Order: sequence, then structure tokens, then C-alpha cells
Amino acid sequence: MPKVVCFLLVLLLFLTLPAPAPATGNRPVDVWNFYHFDGIAFTPGPAVDGSAFLAVREKLLPVVLTAQTATIEQTVLPDGSGAIAGICYLQSSGGKLGGGSGYKAYPRLPVLISTEGKEFVTVQTDDHGFFVVVLPAGVYSVGGGPSITVERGIATLVPLRVGKRMVD
Repeated sequence: MPKVVCFLLVLLLFLTLPAPAPATGNRPVDVWNFYHFDGIAFTPGPAVDGSAFLAVREKLLPVVLTAQTATIEQTVLPDGSGAIAGICYLQSSGGKLGGGSGYKAYPRLPVLISTEGKEFVTVQTDDHGFFVVVLPAGVYSVGGGPSITVERGIATLVPLRVGKRMVD
């Protein structure tokens, strides 16, 4: 009889324990995150007005898109590096007068990236005013602006206001 009692206790124990989930069910799905520039900052989601936007994914090079697509070219970031993706723009409305957040993107503009006060690399914006650059992890200045920390496997988004609005 003790064997039967022991068997029933073991059976009861297994029935009350939750079943382990498959490993794939516990992992978050790797997905692209979309960001559009709203005239002030990068905002989650693709652009709704047909303008270009960024697709960002951890450990992959950011991609500039003009429409959502099922397949995005995946380029793995080199070990020990991250990326900076940004847009160069001129604010065309808003500010103290209000009235929106209009902007004009600057295509084909050279963007100087420096570190420790020394020029590191110059990249050029594309036809939509966006730029993407792969850099070793570290601290950089983009276009003479504030310091940006590049982390391994991570893309940092940088809106870079260029030029000056004469009326505000």
C-alpha cells in the first residue's frame, strides 16, 4: 500500500505543477521599430504623410524607408559598434509663434562627426535628409552639436537642426 500512496502523491505533484512553455514562446519576437520625424523629434511609428522614416532594430543597421514593407534589408552591426541615424532639417514653422512643426529636410548635406575634438568621419544626408553611420562604441559630436553616446548594438536617433529661421 505505501507504494500506491507514494505513486498517487507523485502523480498529484506532477498534475499540479505548470507545464513548461516552449523556449520560443518565452522569447520576445524580433521586430523592426519605426520612427518618423515630426519637425521637432523622432516619434514612434511610420510617417503617415508619405515622407521617409527610419526602421530600427537592435544589433542591425537602421534603414531609411518611404513605405512600410514586409521585407527590410538586414545588415548586422560589427562587433563593438553601434549606429547613429538622424535627419538634418530647417524648421520652417512653429517656435514662439506656434502654428505647427513644419520643417524642410536637407538632402545631400555633409555631416561632420567628431570625437575628443578631432574629426572622425563625414557622412552625407540622402535625398530625404537622413543619414546613417556605423561607429565604434564611444562619445561623439554630430555636426558640432551636443555629445551623443553610441552603445554597442544600439542605434541612436539624432535630429540635427541646421541653418537659422529669420522670423519667429
